[in-house]
Amino acid sequence: MAPSIAEVVTEEVQAHDHESCGTIHCTATTPFGGDDPWLYMPISKQFNLSRGSQRKLVIESDEGLRNHRGFMIDPEKSALVIVDMQNYFIHPMYRDHVAGRAAVEPILKVIKRCRKERVQIIWLNWGITEKSLLRQPPAVQRGFSKSLGWHIGLGAELPDGQGRCLFKGTPNAELYPPLKAVVEPNDLFFDKDRMSGLWSTNEPLHKYLRESRTKTLLFTGVNTDQCVFGTISDAYHSGWDCVLFGDCTGTMTAGGAQELVDYNVSTNMGFVIDSNAFFIDDFLPSLSLSVSWKKDSAGLGNTIKPKKLQSQPTVTLHDESNPDGCATTNMTYVVTLTDPDAPSRDDPKWSEMCHWIAANVSLSNANLYSILPIPAIRVDQDVSVKSSPDDVVEYKPPGPPEKTGKHRYVFLVFAPRNGTSLPLQLSAPEERQHWGTGKERGGVREWADSNGLVPVAANFIYSQHKKQ
Repeated sequence: MAPSIAEVVTEEVQAHDHESCGTIHCTATTPFGGDDPWLYMPISKQFNLSRGSQRKLVIESDEGLRNHRGFMIDPEKSALVIVDMQNYFIHPMYRDHVAGRAAVEPILKVIKRCRKERVQIIWLNWGITEKSLLRQPPAVQRGFSKSLGWHIGLGAELPDGQGRCLFKGTPNAELYPPLKAVVEPNDLFFDKDRMSGLWSTNEPLHKYLRESRTKTLLFTGVNTDQCVFGTISDAYHSGWDCVLFGDCTGTMTAGGAQELVDYNVSTNMGFVIDSNAFFIDDFLPSLSLSVSWKKDSAGLGNTIKPKKLQSQPTVTLHDESNPDGCATTNMTYVVTLTDPDAPSRDDPKWSEMCHWIAANVSLSNANLYSILPIPAIRVDQDVSVKSSPDDVVEYKPPGPPEKTGKHRYVFLVFAPRNGTSLPLQLSAPEERQHWGTGKERGGVREWADSNGLVPVAANFIYSQHKKQ
């Protein structure tokens, strides 16, 4: 019998007319929007922005900060928009933009990942021409006015051969060298002559995004509260999904400007994440993974106290492609647990840290309910790990150090690349730090690749020491 989309709790509450009624907890997918909606999934606390795409890129979020656990997008209908990372704004020759230069490394990391996922890279820059200079509104000209002491003035000649201020093709309007070095032929460049690159439907970027049927825009650049937010605001009003990478932006404006943009985007206009949000989901899972301890369970980004994680967890896999929920393969699987935030996100010098490798995990029928990372449907049978897998590396309970913030603990399930059902002969990492790779950020993926394994399922939790 098909399950109900809502669970009715039998406890009684008093209504205004003193009659008792049930309390209803909705577990159905909730749409937001009209003909082209987002879907919110209460079980996983995620938003689905992929609009039915076969490929989905899942981006995590800290539920404690954002009140949700992330979202999924269609990478081929998305674009990374890098705003004003030009010499004039962030090169030390022109100004000491500490926050802007701090954003460079995270942006480079995001660019690399977006290329891998076939997300279009867009460079949106000031590019003044004689024609656009003549049509500048008074407020824009005042913002760059030399006579008022704020800037040298749009189009004014800069010293030392740097050309006219923010004129297209001049050295001062070029990309900052570390970013210019990673430009590739398929990248797109768009000029703007206002704070927003989407202020008019006639703007080249506006036309391209409409014609390419792009749905989701990922924003980075400077200044957060000016050109970045101006473009986000117009994108939001024009109907695009907006995602801001907080650590990939920066501003010189004091008074909490960065925080104000963060608040407005995350609560009203879209989503705010950081460059670490891309960690685990660069594959399309073929199985759903449930992980549970005696008093808690993993739910794609929920927070669990370390004391509840001390015993080895129970792992359950669910095959959604099979109508009865049972796996149809005789393959054995490998369950791993890794910490990419060791000893902390700000100082990942031990990252990744290996916490568990359980090999030759076979599957058996069990009358259990899975905890699914996509809209949950109760099924009669799932597949559950047998109680005695071969521990290549024994389970080390999560134990984040004091004052290191929240750590992500990521469970990944792997299958043999060649599809064998024979027992797996796996090499153990030489040490837990870096999974024996000897390099920072080295980890489970490198180890799995060297052992001929491919990922098939994932889940993760946050945990932190009580002393922060």
